[in-house]
Amino acid sequence: MKADLTRSTDKPDQHYRAVRMQQGRVQLDADWNEQQDILNRRIESETVDTIGHSGGSLANPGFLLTGNGKNIGIGIGHYYVEGLLCENASQVQATSQPHLPGNVSPVLPANASLLPLPPANAPQLVEIKVYDNNGAPIDPPDGIYLGYLEAWLRHITALEDPLIREVALGGPDSATRDQLLWQVKLLRAGDIGADLNCLSALAAWTTLTTAVDGKLAARAEPSTPPKDPCLLAPEAGYRRLENLLYRVEIHDDGSVSADQRYKWSRDNGSIETRVVRWLGEPTADEFEVASLGRDAYLAITAGCWLEFFDDTYELLGRPGTLVQVLKTEGNIVTLDLASATGSLDKALYLSNPRVRRWDGWAKLVPAAANLNSGWVELEEGVEIKFIPGKYRVGDFWTIPARTATADIEWPLVANKPAFQSPQGVLRSFTRLALLNCQAGVWSTLSDCRQLFPALTELTNLYYVGGDGQEVMPNPLAPQNLPLPSPLEVAVFNGKFPVAGAEVSFSVSDGTLPNGTASQIIATGADGIASVIWSLAPGVLNQTCTAQLLEAGQVAAGKYNVLHFSASLSVATQVAYDPAKCADMAAQGIHTVQDALDALCQKNHGGGCCTSVGVGGEFENLDIALKVLLEQGQRDICLCLLPGEHHLADSIDQVAPNGTHLFIHGSGPASRLVLRNQEFNCFDFASLTFLDFDIVMLGENQCLRFQGNQHLRLQRMRLSGLTVPGISLVQIDDAQRIDLSACLINAYSSSGTQHARELFDAIPLLAPLEAAMKSGKGELFAAIPSKVVDAFAAFSAAQRKAFGQQVDRRQVVLNTDEILALSTLRSDIEQGASQRRLLLSLDRLRTELMLNHTGFALALGDAEADTLLADNQINGRVSLYGEAKSDEALDLDFLKNLGVAFSRGRVRLKPGYGELRLRNNRLQTLRLGDAMLDRLRQLAGSADGGEVEGCYRSLLADSNTLVGTENLLLALKLSLSQNQLSVFGHIAACIASQGKYIGNFSLESVLFVLGHNANQQFANAGLIFSEM
Repeated sequence: MKADLTRSTDKPDQHYRAVRMQQGRVQLDADWNEQQDILNRRIESETVDTIGHSGGSLANPGFLLTGNGKNIGIGIGHYYVEGLLCENASQVQATSQPHLPGNVSPVLPANASLLPLPPANAPQLVEIKVYDNNGAPIDPPDGIYLGYLEAWLRHITALEDPLIREVALGGPDSATRDQLLWQVKLLRAGDIGADLNCLSALAAWTTLTTAVDGKLAARAEPSTPPKDPCLLAPEAGYRRLENLLYRVEIHDDGSVSADQRYKWSRDNGSIETRVVRWLGEPTADEFEVASLGRDAYLAITAGCWLEFFDDTYELLGRPGTLVQVLKTEGNIVTLDLASATGSLDKALYLSNPRVRRWDGWAKLVPAAANLNSGWVELEEGVEIKFIPGKYRVGDFWTIPARTATADIEWPLVANKPAFQSPQGVLRSFTRLALLNCQAGVWSTLSDCRQLFPALTELTNLYYVGGDGQEVMPNPLAPQNLPLPSPLEVAVFNGKFPVAGAEVSFSVSDGTLPNGTASQIIATGADGIASVIWSLAPGVLNQTCTAQLLEAGQVAAGKYNVLHFSASLSVATQVAYDPAKCADMAAQGIHTVQDALDALCQKNHGGGCCTSVGVGGEFENLDIALKVLLEQGQRDICLCLLPGEHHLADSIDQVAPNGTHLFIHGSGPASRLVLRNQEFNCFDFASLTFLDFDIVMLGENQCLRFQGNQHLRLQRMRLSGLTVPGISLVQIDDAQRIDLSACLINAYSSSGTQHARELFDAIPLLAPLEAAMKSGKGELFAAIPSKVVDAFAAFSAAQRKAFGQQVDRRQVVLNTDEILALSTLRSDIEQGASQRRLLLSLDRLRTELMLNHTGFALALGDAEADTLLADNQINGRVSLYGEAKSDEALDLDFLKNLGVAFSRGRVRLKPGYGELRLRNNRLQTLRLGDAMLDRLRQLAGSADGGEVEGCYRSLLADSNTLVGTENLLLALKLSLSQNQLSVFGHIAACIASQGKYIGNFSLESVLFVLGHNANQQFANAGLIFSEM
């Protein structure tokens, strides 16, 4: 404090408990003040030891920060910060705090430790604002802010509080006061949406609250013995004739200007007076004060320095402007304006302007502690020295100087002046809340206050036992069932049990001992209340709630509310793993109850399907089929157990008359891998493949089905590399075909070559190459996690380089490939999740392979009623046999064929079958080479002829056809609500009758042969061309 003091005698390391006055002795201010320091330290240490660094009472919790639009409310109550009691007597806003000027922004600028001064003549703020470089109030930057409480001590004299003077005695100066001030401020902690909480480490907060470590040492100038013993030693030590208390104070820690500066006073900075007339009123370098001082010595005199400040400067902890005095006359002071260290604009000192006398100032030049250099003389033998460290504006040290000893009073270590931390100013900080600011609107995210109950209010309800019990019901004789153990709770005050406390138990179902769903139980001498709960027979999971009552009523939010759960022990709640029972796995059975029910419904003579695979009845599918047929079985059901399956030998099976074969698996969990093996099935009465995967690791492999009356392929996933003329699936001479919900990936070796070209152009794509190999089926399996991990682990430099490699690539890509590559690039550059990367990598792999599609399905004739529904077929679908040709539509050929149809030279003669395409995603549809050759022959023949063996009808509904150059042939043809390719020659439709309704495209041409196109309606983007 800057009072007129003799010295500070408080020595915490001596552990003094009290100051004892003696009779007939001189009373000193130092003794009085030491007693107060001892008491304060005792109170504050006890508070910290009891509460901790900071906290508030639950009974009167203060400083709740509430975002309310453009301002923040500060709640009424108490809060302790490092032992200091902060009291807020009324609800205030952040802009109307009692100890923060209303025109000051409470938002702490970045890298600052003090709030900035408001612009000159700034009005009262009604909303939280910051000032821009022009002094205009604007909304704070959007972000998450830490609202914190800062508490500090302000020295109060009669100049700040006139009521301190006793007017009855003529108003003399007497004692001063320490005032505890609090201020709520805001520190930007991060961007909106940042993952922050009340305990998050914040660099700016650490910098703000870290204690200063700068130190000062003081000494009286030491004497230097003369080299000549005949000479007297020069005068040294403290040389003034008065007993003084020097004060050294940090004026600028480098945050106000670029330099660190300190100021000093030989009178503890206690000479202070009000300004009653400002500079320039009327003389520019003169102003008037209320008083020059108490006497000629303790007064403002020529050569001293005056610090101009007001309440705003003091409340913000900011230093004022220093300027040197030239002369005084009466109460008029003339200044050397050229020596001013800052602005003397009257508009900046409107709140109780004052000046304080200092005897000098200088730049702070720290020096190493262990050197004998770096000492700076204040005056008359008093020397100081700073060591490097952190200093804060207002840090001060006092140095008593005494004439009797010609020395100063300063602690010594090893007979050398000790370096001491500042004596003040005491400042304490604590977090209050995290708040969100967006467009100037504030909302509270988290309350960071730590609240505690009074020591007399520690009574609470605690769990003892009884939760999570089960009891087995009897469905044949349902009744309430008591749990094996009672529910037990305890009421304790701290560690002491409370007897006679009332606890209310209430259950959702069942009954308590009184026969109802609610009962009040008093605690015993041990503080425990217990109750028996009987569960209702028909409710699986039931709950009970226990609450401590206060005067017979529930005290909402005051005590713990305990919840008990209990359940009936039934088979529906016991898990069953069907891993070793494929039939139950296929049905999704996973509880003991369902498993028992399924077993009860089975034919107990054995399962209906023969299991194949490791642990099954047969290890290989081909062996199972061969053995069962040799045993004379004609109705065969085979179950492929989960796992990877292989054939012992090829399957080339001609079925005996009337044989029905049903093979099913467990979805993708059952995989049949064919490596250069045949899989041919002939002449089955019915043949069904359901719910398993087939991977063909050889370019000449296929599934060949011929002469099977009823063929069903459902929920299958078929994959392999193909060559022209050999589709993955070949079907001939059937009566009925049902291909539903299948995924067929028919790739070509050209696709893998195309992918390798892209990997060469984009080296950072190299990890994906491992998922493009076909030797072990990698191309047809899910992309391995290690491949995804490789991309996810890209550094920032690799992510940037990946985008650059994509931009520089020379490989020509189609539209879908470009879109897939762009999506992957975006995901990599944004550091997307591994799940997202897996999706984009799989999409790019698929599009690269589809650039050169293979041969997926060949329907050899039109004699079967054929349904293709809900499939995704990545590859060519060939009608009327294999179609090897990749030629575009020959327009001359189509024109000649169209003329032949229109003149009646060519006619369509249908077979027995119909083809229905519904809700499929298809690449291309082509006519078999033999059928196409027949059409070419007829188109060029003058005699014409019949096109035999075409479908009676071809109905295509709700399909997506992504390729162009398609050929469709049927007696009657209908296209409705299909999504067709957006550009090019979409298809040539050859039919005697055709209808086209509600199809979608964009500038695509559809050629119509053998009929006119007038039966078309509501088609978008399709151009019909009659040939």
